[in-house]
Amino acid sequence: MKNSNIPELTEEQQQALHAGDGVVQGESFIIMQKDVVLDWFGYSKEELRNELQPALDQIDRGDVAEWNLKDFLSEMHKQHGAD
Repeated sequence: MKNSNIPELTEEQQQALHAGDGVVQGESFIIMQKDVVLDWFGYSKEELRNELQPALDQIDRGDVAEWNLKDFLSEMHKQHGAD
């Protein structure tokens, strides 16, 4: 099943990805093949798994809280504006 939220890459974008070793970075975007993400950020699969495991365990325990991005950003803007 294809994810309808992910746009198809144009032939030009695909060529740029190939020429850029799987990464194309513009001023306001980054396109990368999923298999280069770990290398780009310097993680091996095992290192990433080890880093994420405590959070995954926390989720499994149900130790989570609701988080609203709009409210968080609004609060950060208020705090930053008050400085």
